[in-house]
Parts: sequence; C-alpha cells; structure tokens
Amino acid sequence: MFSKSQLTLLIGAVLSAPIAHAEITNTDEHMVVTGRDYGYKADTNSTAMRMEMTQLETPGQVSVIDEKLIDEQRASTLGEVLQNDASISAGGTGRNRERFSLRGFELGSSSGFLRDGHQHWSHYRQPVELLERVEVMKGPAGLLYGKSAPGGLVNMVAKKPTYDTQVNFSQDVGSNNHTRSVLDVSGSLNQDQTLRARAVVAKEDYDSWRKYGDGSTPSTDRFVGGLFVDYDINDDVTVSLHYDRTNDKGSVDSGAYIVDGKPVLGRDHVWDAQWSKINNEVENYGFDVKAQLNDTWALNSGFNYQDFKRHDKESYPNFANFEESGLVKQGGNDRHDHWIFKTAYADFVGEFDTLGMQHQLLVGSNWLGYSYDRFQRSFNSVDVAPNQSTPVPSYKPGKPKESNSSYNAWGFYAQDMVTINDYWQVLAGVRFDRQTQEGKAAEEAVSPKVAAIFHPAENGSIYLAYSESFEPQGTVSSGSKNYVNDGEQLDPLRGKQYELGTKWELLDNRLFVSGAVFNIAQENSTIDVQVGNNLYKKTQGGERVHNGAEIALQGNVTDKLSMSASAMYLDAEYTKDQKYQGNRPVDVPEFAASVWTTYNVTEATDVNLGVIYEGSRFGDAANTFKKDAYTRVDVGVAHTYKYDDKLDIIGRVNVENLFDTDYMAGGGSTSSDYVGATGVTLGEGRNFMATIEFKY
Repeated sequence: MFSKSQLTLLIGAVLSAPIAHAEITNTDEHMVVTGRDYGYKADTNSTAMRMEMTQLETPGQVSVIDEKLIDEQRASTLGEVLQNDASISAGGTGRNRERFSLRGFELGSSSGFLRDGHQHWSHYRQPVELLERVEVMKGPAGLLYGKSAPGGLVNMVAKKPTYDTQVNFSQDVGSNNHTRSVLDVSGSLNQDQTLRARAVVAKEDYDSWRKYGDGSTPSTDRFVGGLFVDYDINDDVTVSLHYDRTNDKGSVDSGAYIVDGKPVLGRDHVWDAQWSKINNEVENYGFDVKAQLNDTWALNSGFNYQDFKRHDKESYPNFANFEESGLVKQGGNDRHDHWIFKTAYADFVGEFDTLGMQHQLLVGSNWLGYSYDRFQRSFNSVDVAPNQSTPVPSYKPGKPKESNSSYNAWGFYAQDMVTINDYWQVLAGVRFDRQTQEGKAAEEAVSPKVAAIFHPAENGSIYLAYSESFEPQGTVSSGSKNYVNDGEQLDPLRGKQYELGTKWELLDNRLFVSGAVFNIAQENSTIDVQVGNNLYKKTQGGERVHNGAEIALQGNVTDKLSMSASAMYLDAEYTKDQKYQGNRPVDVPEFAASVWTTYNVTEATDVNLGVIYEGSRFGDAANTFKKDAYTRVDVGVAHTYKYDDKLDIIGRVNVENLFDTDYMAGGGSTSSDYVGATGVTLGEGRNFMATIEFKY
C-alpha cells in the first residue's frame, strides 16, 4: 500500500516524464489505470431526492454531465460544462462570473447552485477542475432545498478520494496563449485503507481574443487547489473533510455594444478601460459525516464555511452621448466586497416496510447564514474616444460608501418514497422555511411536492409530479416612488409546476432516454398600481408562464458510438406584468439542442463531434433587441498510447467553432439613454486546444 511519502514521490514523477515511466513500472499492485469507458450514461443521481437514487425512480428530469465528457471537451468553466444541456441558456459574463437560466428562469448566485447537494454561493467562476460531475435538476426544488427559482438547480459534485492510488496530470495549450496544468492525486494513506485523500491543483493563464481601445489584451491568471479526505471511523461511520481555494485575477470585459444587430467597432473591441480588473479570492472548508445508525436509519450531516473576497475596479462605460460625440464616458468604482456563506444540514434516512409497502423516509433540516460587507469609492468620470487609452482615474471627493447585510434561513422537511408494488411508487413531502433579518419581519414559506411513478417494465418508468418553489421578496420600500403600502410584508415569489415524463433504459441498459412536458407558473411578482398623484400601491398580481417539452439521451448507441444529446422547446411569456406583459424573458430561446458524440475509430483512437444549436433570443425584457439563432460545430480527436499496463498517455486536439461562426451569446441591456444594447457576450471564433495527459 502507498504511504504518504510514496504519494509524494508519485507527484514528482508526473512532472518528470522519463523518470515517471521508470517509477510506474515498479509500483505496487494498487496502482490502477483509468478504463476506456465509452458512454456518458449515469444510472443514479444524488440531487433530486437528497439521496442516491436511480434515474428510473426519480420523478423529474435530472441530467448528469460526467467527468468523462468534461475531460473530453477540456472544459474549464461551468458554462462549458452546462452547454451540454439544452435546458440551460447562458446569460452575461460581466464582473467575471457566469449567469444561467434553467427552463427560462434565471439561477440566483445564492439560491441556484449546490455543491455536493448543499447551497453554494456561486458569484464567481466555479472550479470545474475539482468536480467529478454536474447534475442539473429540472423544475421547482423548494421541498428539499428551500429558496430557489422554479427552473431548477445545478449541483456540482466534487471529486472523492479513491481506495487505490491514482495519479493524473494534464497539460493544455491553446489559442490566445491559453495554458492549463492540472495535477490530481488520490489514494489510501494507511494499510487498511480507512484513511484516504485526494489533492487537486490547477493553474490556468490565458489572454482574451478581444482588445482594449489602446490595443492591450485582457488576461486572466487563475489558481485552483482542493484537498478531500475520507476517514472510516468504523464500518458504519465515515467522516469527510474538504478544503478548496480559488484565486481568479482577471481583466474586465463587460461585453459588446450592439447597434442594428452588429457590434460597434467590430467583434474584438473591448469598451471597458484597460485598467479595469477583478480579483476574486474564495475559500471553502467543512466536513460531512455519514453514519449507519442501525439496520433502518442512517444519518447524513455536515457543515461548510465559504469566504469570498472580491476587489472590483471597473470603469462602467456609458454610451449616452456616444452617437452625438463619438465619446464614451468612463467612470466607475473601486470596491471591496466580502461575502460569508455558512451552511449546515442533518438528514435522517430510514428504509423500512409497513403494511406490505416499502418506505424510504427522509426527515431533515438545514441552515444558511449569509453576511455581506461592501466598501466602495467612486471615480471621477472622463470622456474618452473608444480607440484611446483611458487615463487612470481619480477618486471623487467625499466619504466612501459602506454597507452590510445579513440573514439566517432555516428549513425543515420530510419526504416519503413509498413503493407499493413492482409497478407503482408514490412520493409525498412538505417543507417549512423561515428567514430572519435584523430589523425586518420574518419571512416564511411552505413548499409541497407529490408524485406518482408507474413502471410498465423493468427498464422504464412514467411519472406525474407537482412541485413548488419560493423566493422571498422582503417588504415594500419607498424610494423613487412613494407607496401607500410602504413597509408591507410581501408574499414570496411562488413557482408551481406540473410535469409528465418518462424514462427508459434501452439497448441492454447501455442507453438512457428520457423526456417530459411541463407547465411552470411563477406567481406573486410585483406590479406598481398608481392610486393618486405620485402615489402607488405595490401589488402582487404579476405572473410568468413557461410551457415546455424536452428530451435527452446518454450512453452507447453502438459498440463504437456513444452520445450525449438533449433538446428543449420552451414557450415562455410574461402573462401578467406592469412593463413586459406578452413579452418573452431574456436569453430564453424557443428551441435549443446540444449533441456530443465519441466514435471509437480504433481501440486507441477516438474522434468527437459536437453540435450546439441556440434559437433566436431577445436580449432584453422589453424585447427591443433580438439575437439571431446560431449553430456551432466542435470537433476533437484523441489517441491513447499504453506505455505499459499501468500508464496511459493521451494526446488530444479539440477545435471549437470549427466553421468560425459569428454569434451572440448571453447578456445585454437596453436603455432610453442610448441607441443599442450593451453588455452582450460574443461567441469566440475558431479556436483550438491541444492536450497531453498522463493517467496511471
């Protein structure tokens, strides 16, 4: 068995290839080789039921994007991972973070993302190198996860320590001076394998394909490190510890300025000042405990502390006078943000029989503590021609702006999955949430879910489900408008979904196919009703309705061809709204599809083909700015050289956007102050990535 010192030697061996080859030949019997497993099929998920469940027993659509697909595409951002699910649409990337909508509803930074099934503050670019898979749970998730949008949740599942020693080192080199080095070492640290650890380190640097007005290029310097430890106290109790850190230093590119459907001054022009920078520093650490209490009950519990500091120095280009003067007003802020996001949970899971029926009962509670502090100084504005360097700004006189806020949220939930017989299962559950904030009234919500699952055959299921979500809205507050109901407590924004779906394991369980139709109504959004001279009443009669259908498949189509594919049709509309009634939400296409395939040309050589189709979308809620549909084609080829029975050396080349298609991705906003749309993310043209990877 490998000791700590032996694992250290292996890390050094990876960094010196000739020595590594010799070392591997003499390693002991626990060195393992990653197998060549064609297919992206996932038989289980851990998100939808807050416990490991088969896909056929899950009454809802859950797509699983596994490590194999992430590795083949050499994804380094969450957006590159989520492009494999057509129900996800990308938003803007301003302030060096990614935004997404799921089934047409935007995912919030504090409520739309999970790490290992628990709330995760996602206001920064996520460390994909630490993940073994990403699960996308569709539809309202209020029952098990509390505050969230009705479109669903994204769960990022971190890598786990392995019993046998595994070492993986990869080096990427690509367009725009893009380099990334990733080292992943895992294994047991003692003879009886009760103590296991995994360490992942990644370093990435790249330049943008776009340029500032002075000709300089935005760049990013990023580091990710993670340590995961599992310790089996005995056969029934395992304690897991985790720590990860992300440092992301990058130049700012808030997006293109679009007029009449075209980027002003070309696709590669960055409007932000060349001194605009954002530095993110994020730490996560915590523990989890899994204990089998007896033959019936198990306990899962844990805690995580997330500390996120951001230094944001931006210019915020203003185009109000650009059409007349040809000048852009560059002002901006120098701000320091500090978020702390604490979560804790305890779940009791029981499996027992009553009255001839099998029960899987989940009873649990979770807590979230949030705090935020901001220190901000504003810059003096200056008018600059777009092709000139922007002067380093001076601070406005006066006192800096300082603010802080915090809240605590508790949730209590119970869910029972009842297996009546070989054909029928029924799920029912309810959750109570309470959120408190100093100086404000507590906000409460109750979220139910019910579902029925019919299994017409061992390899298939059909389900019908109803579920709800909620999002607190606080109290009415007069500002630019005077409200006669100032201080009134608002009801939560409520999402309600009806879904009918089916799932099948086909071709001797090698191919998983699923599909669903759904109706989601989001109620209680606010509408301002004028009741007098400069007086308004804030009511909650607003509504959005999204009707859709989706289909997905993953797995082996033939012995040589594997595929991950999804398609989504979505009819989304503001059905009742003060400003946008009848309009379509931002960045939500009517139709989208994504396909990624691997074909095994020989035993050692694979070729990949990926196609992404995104239908036309509106870039603003007023529907005055529209983005054309586009199709992007990606290709790749990989060859595996087996140095010996323990070491695989993999060479890979990927080409993204093979046909150099011009397209507009997510983001954008419009205003009566300027002609076009600002903050629009443009898709990169043809680019490549070459990779050498050592797996043993």
